[in-house]
Amino acid sequence: MHERAVGAGATVARVKLYVLLAERGAQNGQNGTVSLLSVGWTVTHLRRVIGPGVPAGIAPWVTGPQVVVVFLEAELAMCNRQLSLQLELLNEDGAVVDIPGPSGHQPVRLDQPLMVPSPAGVPTGFPGRATTMMELPTGLPLAPGIYRWQARVNGRAEDDWSALFYVAAPPQPPTFGFTPPAPE
Repeated sequence: MHERAVGAGATVARVKLYVLLAERGAQNGQNGTVSLLSVGWTVTHLRRVIGPGVPAGIAPWVTGPQVVVVFLEAELAMCNRQLSLQLELLNEDGAVVDIPGPSGHQPVRLDQPLMVPSPAGVPTGFPGRATTMMELPTGLPLAPGIYRWQARVNGRAEDDWSALFYVAAPPQPPTFGFTPPAPE
């Protein structure tokens, strides 16, 4: 959680942003809440994908399922205004991750307009809240390493508006028998 000034032109207000990772989630559009399972994970393992659509002889590796949730809390001055939320996946070097897509490699980035509603029935000055969720039920084809989901609001990003995670290498298959000694 961190407060930062965000705005366009003369309008400047404070926002708090929380980025969380979970394995599964469901969003309730009526009241703006989310239900999450296994929230707060930081390590995921690669698993082999087998089935139709996978080329013969090639078994790609993907992460487990993941849900990225962004909670945004805004001062009243930022409520009922269009905000721009961007969520992107960064590698250890801070570069946006590209993954294979139907038309070649594509950056892993979500751009979403977002409006924080004014809270009804609360005292003046009570902050508004909005929640957005991106579900990746089939995982992502990532190499082992450290990654970060980074959020931006109206083009601004802060280090703590992110969620860091580690992709562990797939387990090595068991070996049966022994390696014969090298000839002398």
